[in-house]
Amino acid sequence: MNLEQRHEGSSFRHYLDDKPVHCGDQLRLLVSVTGKVWVWARYEATVRKEGISAVLYTNFGRVLPDEGTTLRWPTEGER
Repeated sequence: MNLEQRHEGSSFRHYLDDKPVHCGDQLRLLVSVTGKVWVWARYEATVRKEGISAVLYTNFGRVLPDEGTTLRWPTEGER
């Protein structure tokens, strides 16, 4: 799934799989399509008038998500 930006009241929020994403949430980031390698990514964001600027913090550095970024919520066994 990709992050979906929605207008919420007078601001914006990202949603993933129809659930709101909050700063500090731990997500899983796909880094290898062929090997199905998922890494941990901490979500942080800044909300501006024109939308949200999100950053994902991983063990290998910062990732700026775009349309090609695939994320998912961790499963119960991964928590």
